[in-house]
Amino acid sequence: MTIIDFFERNKDYGTLFMRFGLALIFLWFGIDKFIHVQNWIGWVPEWMASFIPVSLFTFMYFQGAIEMLVGALLLVGYKTRFAALLAMLILLGVVLSTIGTGQAEVMLRDIGLLGASISLLFAGSKCCSVDGRRA
Repeated sequence: MTIIDFFERNKDYGTLFMRFGLALIFLWFGIDKFIHVQNWIGWVPEWMASFIPVSLFTFMYFQGAIEMLVGALLLVGYKTRFAALLAMLILLGVVLSTIGTGQAEVMLRDIGLLGASISLLFAGSKCCSVDGRRA
C-alpha cells in the first residue's frame, strides 16, 4: 500500500480537518470580537460603516456572535452546508472590504479561507459529524 492509497481510503477525513480548521478560526475571531471589540472596529472601512444601521460596537458584537455560531456548527458538523454558506458570506465581505486598502496579506489569507468554505459548502460533512449520523 502506498501513501496515496492510504489517503484515498481515508478521504472523508479531509472534510473533517477542513471543518475543524475553519471552526477554530471562526470561534477564535468571534470570541475575540467580544474581548477586544475596539480593535475590530478599526478594520471596518469608512465606506462600509456608512451602510451599517447600528453602532459599530453593536455590529461587532453581532458579527462575533454569528462567527461563534458558525464555528460551533462546523465544530460538531451540524448543518455544515449552512455554516459553510455563512462562512463564505462573511469571508466574501472581508475580502471585498480589504480591496484597495493595502492589506494584501489579510485579503490573500481570507481568499484561501473563502475557498475552503466554498469547498465545504459543496462537500458537506460525512465524517465524525452530527450531519453524518443523521444521514
